[in-house]
Amino acid sequence: MLDSQLLRAFVSVADHASVTRAADAMHLTQSAVSAQIKRLEEQLGCRVFERTTRSLQLTAQGSVLLSYARSILSLQQQAVSRLAAPRHAPATLRLGCSEGFPSEWLFAALASFRQRRPDVHVEVMCGISTLLTRQVRQRSLDLMVGTVCDAGDDTETLWMEPLVWAFSERALLDPDAPAPLAFLSEPCPFREAALASLAGHDSNWRIVLTAQSSGALAAAAAAGLAITVLTPSGMPPGLRSIPPGTFLPALPPARFVVQRGNSNAAPEPLPELVNEVREACFRWRGMHAGAVERRQEP
Repeated sequence: MLDSQLLRAFVSVADHASVTRAADAMHLTQSAVSAQIKRLEEQLGCRVFERTTRSLQLTAQGSVLLSYARSILSLQQQAVSRLAAPRHAPATLRLGCSEGFPSEWLFAALASFRQRRPDVHVEVMCGISTLLTRQVRQRSLDLMVGTVCDAGDDTETLWMEPLVWAFSERALLDPDAPAPLAFLSEPCPFREAALASLAGHDSNWRIVLTAQSSGALAAAAAAGLAITVLTPSGMPPGLRSIPPGTFLPALPPARFVVQRGNSNAAPEPLPELVNEVREACFRWRGMHAGAVERRQEP
């Protein structure tokens, strides 16, 4: 393996066409530089310079070596600079996404943001919006995108939809039996809104399923096991909405919101991420607004 110190001396002598001038440039003695060139030639087994009393020129082998030597020294410098550069941890944004949120457009927005800002690390937590809202206010999350029934002053409403009672398109309900209901476990804004509406309505009902995920609720409803509460945009195929006022009460609207934490303590890239989410949401709404309105129809 060639010694980089010997290569550096060789390049300097070649550039200056003089051992003396190279020694001055390297702050070494002439004899030290001459010794380095001699050691290099011994390692290679060939001469790299032709010396006369008046000039010093590269040999054919020396000319070949010169281009390699420059490349080797340049790569070494790049490696040292890269590894010696101070390492800055990427900015981290912590985002919460509520259960049952129509998340395809949101995840696409996050993927687009990652491509544009590889210096920012986005961590996503999916859960119940009530808990995520609490975490934003406690600053353990920077942002929450999800569905709520009561929006606070620290939220921005993206759009609103009615909550609907959802049940299987193919199954039938027993009119003489209590309405079988399924909800997410507490605390869940849809569950709270539904129970508050039921409390003021003369309905015969009972809870038959408490789940930890919206997927379980949709599966139970599709199978005809239970009625659950959804938004039209979050209703999967195979379900239909039950008209309110028949045997179940009307429900309040749901708000799809962006909630940010304390702006003074927010990471610098947070407004850029919020803009990405907002624009992606508006594009998605523009493409799917008609389908959502049709799902709202009984």
